[in-house]
Amino acid sequence: MMYGTDELPDIIRDYSKRGFGLVCMYARDVPDGHVLEVVMAGDGVERITARVDGTMYRSLTSEIPGASLYEREIYETSGIYPAGHPDMRPLRSRSTWGSLSGGDAIPHNDIFGDGIFEIPVGPIHAGVIGPGHFRFSVAGEPILMMKAYLGYSRRGVEKLMETPVSYDNAPIAERISGDNAVAHTLAHLQTVEQDTEIPERARFIRTMLAELERIYNHLGTMAGIALDTALAVPAAHGNMLRESILRLNEKICGHRQLWGILRAGGLSKDVSETVLAEIERELMRIKFDTEDLAGVMTRSPSFMDRAETTGRLSYEDAVRLRAVGPVARASGVNADVRKMRPYAAYDKVAFDVPICPSGDVYARMTVRKREIIESISVIIQCINEMKDGPICTDVKTKDGFYAGITESPRGETVHCAHIEGGRITRYKIRDASFPNWPALECAVIGNIVPDFPVVNKSFDLSYSGNDL
Repeated sequence: MMYGTDELPDIIRDYSKRGFGLVCMYARDVPDGHVLEVVMAGDGVERITARVDGTMYRSLTSEIPGASLYEREIYETSGIYPAGHPDMRPLRSRSTWGSLSGGDAIPHNDIFGDGIFEIPVGPIHAGVIGPGHFRFSVAGEPILMMKAYLGYSRRGVEKLMETPVSYDNAPIAERISGDNAVAHTLAHLQTVEQDTEIPERARFIRTMLAELERIYNHLGTMAGIALDTALAVPAAHGNMLRESILRLNEKICGHRQLWGILRAGGLSKDVSETVLAEIERELMRIKFDTEDLAGVMTRSPSFMDRAETTGRLSYEDAVRLRAVGPVARASGVNADVRKMRPYAAYDKVAFDVPICPSGDVYARMTVRKREIIESISVIIQCINEMKDGPICTDVKTKDGFYAGITESPRGETVHCAHIEGGRITRYKIRDASFPNWPALECAVIGNIVPDFPVVNKSFDLSYSGNDL
């Protein structure tokens, strides 16, 4: 059904009352103009299509704050202007920056007064992280405002995915954000596998791979938090545990970040019983070592002083901004795609979704530590439950609209595909980091500048996942 853009706020509110949330929004060209595609997800996935009259529509952001980034992106990529949008600073497209900021490369923050200074940081950083510019407004050390500017490494990934459906686009999907390769590839495969019955063994192995990816990401984040709070020994311990998982990954498929094993219809290779037994033994050790690591950190008064109440994201702000993943769950939001819309073999394993209410650095670290323990349990269940059998089947992809949604280590990851005549005509990717960047801007307010690195690390956002 085709709606008008003026109807969208009421429709989205109606879906929200039924437990659906905004997970993606983008523009699509049609023969006589443009349409807006709004994707809502709850216990299912719903698509809302609205025709745009000309190149302008009334912004949804004032009523639906989570729509803000999507509307800015739509303007930069499609030229469709959201009239009344409160914050039209550049998001991704470098070519529009001059016109939006009056000629300056990056606009100044709109906060002024005696004793207020602006601190620009980046986009080049002293490390291997991607490029991103952060502009702080401070009064002494407390942060009054912070705005992030990304889009320095756009790669045109969505266009690369517009191919005949017979093409193998898994290698592209796993390079969207390399440390979330399994989550992105599984989301992509959902759009082409559709109603295909994936072999049970492949489903269990896919689940195991997704949880191994979650574990090594969370261990890396815990190590980073330890390092940014001057706990060098726990940081080294966390990185050693992460290295143990990466070495297991390499034994599974020949790649430390699990590239190359997922394919349409199942897997490209099986996992031997010898490797499965080694995974189970190693994970039991890592479980106890992770508990020890967290214990050493939380018993340190200096760590707790840096972590508790620092970088707090309230429940209300997490809901308002539609934050996802551990960031949202650390603010009390009970949402996890694996429970709400199970995929792979998540409907065949038991696990809890850790929730913390305080929304600070300590809560985000605690959620990740607990998720590691749950992930280990899920993997062991998969190993014990899976039986010998095929690992791949043929896939037949039909025309239509399809959405793939997974729970990456960073949260809800969304892929949308429009397929016509056996070809993908529009592909949209929304990495979990995309809705969490505004949450980071919110969480740093009132903190001191030296605490920004630890707050930033506790969010663990991806530059490459954002800069598609």
